[in-house]
Amino acid sequence: MGFWGKLSDDREQQLSLTDHSIDVASVFRALCDLPAIQRNLGIEAGAVILDRLAVFALLHDLGKCNTGFQAKRDPNARNIAGHVRETAALLYDSELCVKANLALGLEEIAAWFESPEAGLRMLLASLFHHGKPVFDGNIADSLEIGRLKTHWQPRDGIDPFDGLKELGATTRRAYPNAFAGDAAPIKVSSKLEHRFAGLVMLADWLGSHRESFFPFEHEGDRIEWSRRQASKALATVGLDISAARNRVEQGQPTFSQTFGIPGEPRPLQSTLASAKLPALLIAESETGSGKTEAALMHFLGLFAAGKVDGLYFALPIRVAARELYGRVTAAMQRVFGDVCPPVLLAVPGYTQIDGKRPESILPGDAHLFHEDEQKRRDRTWAAERPKRFLAAPVAVGTIDQALFSAIQVPHAHLRAACLDRSLLVIDEVHSSDVYMRYLARRLLRRHIEAGGRALLLSATLGASARAEYLHPGMPRPEAEPFDRAAAQPYPALSTPDQPMQHLPDPGCHSKVVRLEPIPLLKSPETLLPRLREALHAGLRVLILLNTVGRAIALSRLADADRELASVLFAVNGIRCPHHGRFARADREQMDHAVTQRMGKGSPPGAMLLIGTQTLEQSLDIDADWLITDLCPIDVLLQRIGRLHRHERGPRPAPVCTVLLPEETDFSIFLNQKGEVRSGNLAGLGSVYEDLRILQLSHDLVAAAPAIEIPRDNRRLVETATHPERLAGLQGEAWVRHASHIEGIGGAQQMAAHAAAMPDKHFGDFMFPKEIEEHLSTRLGLNDRTLSLGASYPTPFGQTISEINIPGHLAPREEFEQADRVGLEDDKLLIQADPAGQFTYWYSRFGLEKITP
Repeated sequence: MGFWGKLSDDREQQLSLTDHSIDVASVFRALCDLPAIQRNLGIEAGAVILDRLAVFALLHDLGKCNTGFQAKRDPNARNIAGHVRETAALLYDSELCVKANLALGLEEIAAWFESPEAGLRMLLASLFHHGKPVFDGNIADSLEIGRLKTHWQPRDGIDPFDGLKELGATTRRAYPNAFAGDAAPIKVSSKLEHRFAGLVMLADWLGSHRESFFPFEHEGDRIEWSRRQASKALATVGLDISAARNRVEQGQPTFSQTFGIPGEPRPLQSTLASAKLPALLIAESETGSGKTEAALMHFLGLFAAGKVDGLYFALPIRVAARELYGRVTAAMQRVFGDVCPPVLLAVPGYTQIDGKRPESILPGDAHLFHEDEQKRRDRTWAAERPKRFLAAPVAVGTIDQALFSAIQVPHAHLRAACLDRSLLVIDEVHSSDVYMRYLARRLLRRHIEAGGRALLLSATLGASARAEYLHPGMPRPEAEPFDRAAAQPYPALSTPDQPMQHLPDPGCHSKVVRLEPIPLLKSPETLLPRLREALHAGLRVLILLNTVGRAIALSRLADADRELASVLFAVNGIRCPHHGRFARADREQMDHAVTQRMGKGSPPGAMLLIGTQTLEQSLDIDADWLITDLCPIDVLLQRIGRLHRHERGPRPAPVCTVLLPEETDFSIFLNQKGEVRSGNLAGLGSVYEDLRILQLSHDLVAAAPAIEIPRDNRRLVETATHPERLAGLQGEAWVRHASHIEGIGGAQQMAAHAAAMPDKHFGDFMFPKEIEEHLSTRLGLNDRTLSLGASYPTPFGQTISEINIPGHLAPREEFEQADRVGLEDDKLLIQADPAGQFTYWYSRFGLEKITP
């Protein structure tokens, strides 16, 4: 039957190894003809060079020639093997290495490179197409080579080297120009290896798409047929964007046409519409001033000029991504019309393509669908797996999806190969989030070096953070002095090594907000009488607390109050808070309800909404009175952006009540080591680690009866975050805390460095078994999805069969299915482990861990 490469599920049909290898190489070669990908390869890439790289892509599955893998055709076979790690025997056993070189003709191929070692590294990059390196050079000295070698001995009438000879012959038949053509030796850097590896992963995944593009059966010569199929596949899933680019090359719609709103663009929006800007930009402008539209104008300008082939819009949280997605989809459909590329909501569990859930596009098994329906189905390809999200030509998602392209997690190379062709927009960038700054800088450095473009959006960014983002490759770029930093223009556009460009906006209305500092951090329930008065007056009240526990506790108190309960936020008539610990089906309803009840054009009337950080970013909601826990000043300004966001007629002047601790000197919260004592309220020292920023933010709030936005933004942020201001806090306790924070920062930087993709050759590194715990927690890698074993009703009328448990509440040991689930009244009791140490309630208040 020959060497097989793919089997049908019932093992009744097979695709030969050579045919599958041709399919993957055809997709790879077609990818290399896409302008952005060819540019990102970073080499002088003529046709001969690209054909030679395609030869290595064709050899990606040569490990399948081993007898242990071929034995899998028999479901009862015992001495079976994989096909990636097994190739180590061919590379590091001297006898097998000679035979493999002869069978594949590798000596001729090695002459394409500056050295034989370079050819070996590219071969390894191709072999590791399942997402990560599976061995390095150390395996050469291990006893495992002897075990792996047995799979390359003839068995059951199969000689693996016959399969290798067939593959070698196929490379010459498929790419004769690679062998006969003339080209300079390929210079292989580690960057080229990593980009090549990502493209092979992408090509293998798409080239294995049996249902639509590469079925087992074909007509005529497989090579020519496969190349036609590869072109079709790239166009259908959106990787080939030539039709969309042709549309805008003929003339872009006006700003008004793009967004369906009257009027001219604001200065930031018109400035960013140019493609003649540096690759890395930071735009600072007041919340609600149209930064999203400015970012989309920048993408359209770059896209029309052929400088990017895609867009990834990265936001800090899922709710913000889902809120923004509809606006992006509508704009893209207005611009591109019937040639609009797929627009993806890249949030696991909430995925959409072109504004619809993928399952609503897929026909049932019994449905005989037509060609246009098949095309709609195939557009969902990037949505089917989170690892493929970044392959979508236009995607809106969370920042973690982009960060996964720069750290050592499976399929990082695939993500990077996709992201590098795009404009990366990072929204809601803050000065105070030091840890994410380290990670984002590594991402930006890699992305810009690969030829990508990046735009960072912020309400206001401190000078220190701005310097670090603008120079992501520098260890510690110096911030300008405080006086100069505080006097910098606002709103503004920043680029590396150039003066900040002031972009005053005549259409931006200033807003005077009265700050009301009150020492009720320990007892927010004291405000209940005032809440009743405000709600009787018909006000919308938004309460933002730093932790889920605080939000739940206050929600329960409000729910028990008859007057407050009548105006408390509700979903389908069920009262609840808003935070991140709800099942996906419930969160989707909840987010929609928030926008409907407090968004633009929402109905008037009193309302009380209690939530956490999920409400502070990118949500277009409008409140009359904001009550918030103390937080860093840049975060506070973000929260204040929910106040008086829209014109809704006459109403009282905006007020922001800030809940402060009774203590005014926060150094008393520090122990002798400079660490924040445990047990402090409201995330002080845990959610927000740097107590210096909180102290300075406290002092600003306590001293400022009113602030004018956006006039005071720059001064406020610099006053609370600038290094000179932080160093100005007096006393030994603050000195020790500064050293502690510096130590945390150094440790986090080391963790980010250790997790980042190394600038090393394949064969010289392996991925770590585990990413550092704090990093894993921040990226959600420690979260657990727990199966409930059956479907259960939720308080909001949905059904769920699984629940997500945040890493800090989950057991270290993985439990795939709950040990016990019980429905009691309107809530679920979920016991994750047999011992009952990890038991939870899931109710209309969200997921809560029960203390044993």
